[in-house]
Amino acid sequence: MSGKLLNELKERLDAKTIHDLRQVARAVGVPRPADGKKERILNCIMDIAAGNFDPVVPSNRGAHPKSNEYDRQAVADVFRCREICLAGEATEESNFELSVASGEDFDRFAFTAEGTLYVSGGKWFMNVRGLRDKGITEVFVSNYFINTLKLREGDWVKGDCKRESLDEIAGLSCVLSVNDVAPESLHDRKEIDKLVPVYPDKKIHLYGENATCRIINLLSPLGEGQRAFVTGAHACGKTSVLRDIASGLKDYGDIKLIVALIDAAPEEAAEFRRIVPEKNVFVSPFEAGSSGHVATARMALDHAKRQAETHGKAVLIIDDLTRLAKAFNCIGRQVCQPIDPSATDSVKSFLASAKNTEEGISLTLISALSESGDEADEAVYKALKGVCNMRVALSSKIARMRIYPPMDIDNTYAIGDEKLLSDNELKTADTLRGYGAEKIVGLVKDTKDNDELCKQVLN
Repeated sequence: MSGKLLNELKERLDAKTIHDLRQVARAVGVPRPADGKKERILNCIMDIAAGNFDPVVPSNRGAHPKSNEYDRQAVADVFRCREICLAGEATEESNFELSVASGEDFDRFAFTAEGTLYVSGGKWFMNVRGLRDKGITEVFVSNYFINTLKLREGDWVKGDCKRESLDEIAGLSCVLSVNDVAPESLHDRKEIDKLVPVYPDKKIHLYGENATCRIINLLSPLGEGQRAFVTGAHACGKTSVLRDIASGLKDYGDIKLIVALIDAAPEEAAEFRRIVPEKNVFVSPFEAGSSGHVATARMALDHAKRQAETHGKAVLIIDDLTRLAKAFNCIGRQVCQPIDPSATDSVKSFLASAKNTEEGISLTLISALSESGDEADEAVYKALKGVCNMRVALSSKIARMRIYPPMDIDNTYAIGDEKLLSDNELKTADTLRGYGAEKIVGLVKDTKDNDELCKQVLN
């Protein structure tokens, strides 16, 4: 138990800047807290937390510290860890956690929060996650942090917050991490909108044994920076296919996965949250209205851009573009029909953010698009269908036959798939296109992976 607590404490402290870590070190009794590199200071703090040596009394000699501010919660957790370690292993019934957002000890005046950065009325705020049951939904962010750390809309910021009374909004007082990395490491990050785009040339392999991922890997391979559409009529499984794709991406080590659900039912949101970490799922429920849908989609896109800029690769799944286009169409209008061209142009600006770049940074966008026959849906479909370079087409006829995934093989493709598939995979894909969906699904289920499938088809 104590080992788990120490690891969690070390992760929190490691995310701090060396200046903040020195302040914590001084407060817990590390000898010579201003000397040495960050690793040495962190190890000294952890030694005190583990009970390996006793803290020293801070010296009054020398220059006074530049600031007496420090993370009091971190200091308290160091000493609580020390108590547990010195007392021996905690019992199985112990409920002790380092999270300041749980339990009755939560301090509404000083707390740690994390959320997505956004601008409203020229001021910066964090859209806080995990503290809504405490009555905290947003935190004010000073321009000092924005300018000093060069923060951008969509950044995932974790930091200490405080306020003087419950009647005022809390303000960010210390930044602990940005996009899960140390804040000082972001000064030289690039801006994806200014990078040079290139054609997708690296395959994103969808992991998992489900038939959807395996068929996509062969017939419409997903490449870094693609604009991928899952198209089909109402109730033919578009959201289920997107969920399978998300499941195939969730364990991808170097790709950050973000999901935006527009006009979503609560059960849809719950399904995606079982796959994707809560902080990367942006949900605009069906009662949120057009403005809420657009704001959520924009925040998710900004967040995906920042993840790509920080970590190199990101995938954004939007369910779906048709509902998003309708939301754009309804803003500021009393009559929402027909679809105004400006609404689809706004959606195209979203799609234009997806790109593979010469610098190796990529943002891939995967979304659903409805082919329901409805006049508004058809207008959106016609305006956007030419923008994609990868398509998974679904068939209502095949769906009624209870075949899943109900893919229309003839209209499922990826432009430039020869750059993403091996020679054997290309030959197998060409052969499979002569089969029906039922036979392809059967072959997938009868083989353990696509390598075995290729051997079986080509022999």
